[in-house]
Amino acid sequence: MKKETPTSKTSGNEQRLNQETVRSVVTSLQRDKQQVEPVIDLDELRAALDELPTINATKVVSLHRRIVNGDYKVDSERLAEKLMELEASLDRD
Repeated sequence: MKKETPTSKTSGNEQRLNQETVRSVVTSLQRDKQQVEPVIDLDELRAALDELPTINATKVVSLHRRIVNGDYKVDSERLAEKLMELEASLDRD
């Protein structure tokens, strides 16, 4: 399991590639289901899992608590800026 780093970010292209790798492994496993003993390439599976973005469980739990307690406030200006950045990045692709 990867050690979490606060500055670690995964680009959209990397996430798509990671998802494609995992889908490939899952598809391969689904095809092998019909065999008596499925063939699983553990190294490939481990590599695909290592490529997935890291989740900060502490941050997720903290955010969940704030939402449940009604303490989470949406910064509409920041949200609008992020949406504009996302839209601009989609236009470049």
